[in-house]
Amino acid sequence: MPVTVALHAFQQVPDVRVVRPDTGWHGWFADSALPLLDAGVRHHHLHNPFGLHNVPGRDRLMHLDQFELSYCDPTLRWLADPVALARAVADVHRVRGTVRAYVGSPLVVAQSPQAEYLPRCSPGGKFLSARIRLLAALGLCRRVGSGCTCWNRAVGFHLAPLVQAGVDAIGFDSSPDFHPGDCMDRLVRFLLNRGIEVMIEPWPRRGRAYPPVDWIVRELHYQRIVLAPHRDEAPRAEVTGRIYRIVPAETPDGLDELRRINDLRTHHHVDPFETVDDVLAAVIDDGDVPLVRAAQLAAGVA
Repeated sequence: MPVTVALHAFQQVPDVRVVRPDTGWHGWFADSALPLLDAGVRHHHLHNPFGLHNVPGRDRLMHLDQFELSYCDPTLRWLADPVALARAVADVHRVRGTVRAYVGSPLVVAQSPQAEYLPRCSPGGKFLSARIRLLAALGLCRRVGSGCTCWNRAVGFHLAPLVQAGVDAIGFDSSPDFHPGDCMDRLVRFLLNRGIEVMIEPWPRRGRAYPPVDWIVRELHYQRIVLAPHRDEAPRAEVTGRIYRIVPAETPDGLDELRRINDLRTHHHVDPFETVDDVLAAVIDDGDVPLVRAAQLAAGVA
């Protein structure tokens, strides 16, 4: 039977809510994770653990370099604290739990990385950026290491706080469009070889060969894919790996998502769900892994 994963969804900075400036990452473990772990919820998912950022010129709030973005803001250093994060992950592991983390897509970074993705504040960032600029000036970013040398250094730097913290899995927003042997494929295989599970949002492309990754998708998107798939989306029967489905929250936004799900199902002559619990039951019946908001799980065990 699939296990339920507690989804700790971070909001836009500075009001991230999941981690508070007065208690930091230890507070997250003690106040949010530990009560659920004691109740038997072993698996925890940090959805954008360094917060959502509204960056001018970018069309999404989820960023690969979210640690750097928070570290560069002196008022958010309590959030971008790699030592405290590592301790919190170790605390979860100590009671036999797991920690997953989800960040923006590496695919937005070019082989010769754009200046906006070069680190400038966090430790070691300026030195790394100077090396990448030198390699780019010499025309080596695209000619050395299968064209991935500079990309690997920039992307690896932004993922380092999670890798060094010992998270069990890393998920990437909007990242299915990669191919065997390219930079993203090499990154995924590097993480897998380190024993880190990789989750890709939202769904595999039809006929595309992937490493052994798992998939993470909002329930509304999942329903649309199985009821009205696009030509380039793989049929459900051909998907390998786990499918993590984010169950709507029992909040006004979540209930609006449930309404939209039911509108879609009704349009395709499928019985609607009556409640969020019905969605959860369907995810489990399908053999997929439900991601349920930690607050909902906490309310259920209180």
